[in-house]
Amino acid sequence: MVSEAARQSLREHLAGELSRDLDATMAPLSERPVWLIPNYRLEGCEAVRAMYNRTLPLIPAEYVEEMRRAIDDTTVTHWGEAHCVIEYTDEYPLHRGSVLVVHFDGDRISGEHGYLTQPTEGLFGEDFEQVPGVTRLH
Repeated sequence: MVSEAARQSLREHLAGELSRDLDATMAPLSERPVWLIPNYRLEGCEAVRAMYNRTLPLIPAEYVEEMRRAIDDTTVTHWGEAHCVIEYTDEYPLHRGSVLVVHFDGDRISGEHGYLTQPTEGLFGEDFEQVPGVTRLH
């Protein structure tokens, strides 16, 4: 089962998102994180940092609060040895139908793989694809 320290890393990561603090958001991540978000694969801290730099000012606090609530809700979050899977239900209207898989490397977050129902097209801008470690999938 994922350690309590890893769970705390996820809480700290979300607290960073909620406060729109880029450094606090990045601090709990492993050395080589991998994020899968709609249309993109992000490999490495530079790519993940660039994504958060663009999105933190845009993420509604209510969106992050739903995520924080979900990680302690055993009806939607299932913890494994080195990951957790969050399958959002109607109780989470901003995430309804989405799935988030968070991977851990020891006590640090090594990846988020998001399968989202809300559109993200145009969120990052065309120059985002020029960031090292960013691969457009479609």
